[in-house]
Amino acid sequence: MYIDINFGFRNLRHWKDSKKRSEHIANRIALRGIGKSQILEAIKRGAKRIRSDGSIIAEYRWFKIIYREFKTKKFTKVYPVTVIEI
Repeated sequence: MYIDINFGFRNLRHWKDSKKRSEHIANRIALRGIGKSQILEAIKRGAKRIRSDGSIIAEYRWFKIIYREFKTKKFTKVYPVTVIEI
């Protein structure tokens, strides 16, 4: 299955923080020197937990990524919320 990681602004269903989220995640990724490929690797291989709001936490190597995931028949769309160092 193809995974699409989207950092840009999108109007996400009932989440109203989309524009703020896109700016926040871009800043956090730049601060920590994490690339899109590392985020993809964390989503594929990291240990996962689901939060009460439906977001997913993937813990991988030296960071955690919190993201929202929407699945279709052909691909999975991932909207990162934040990145945290462990």
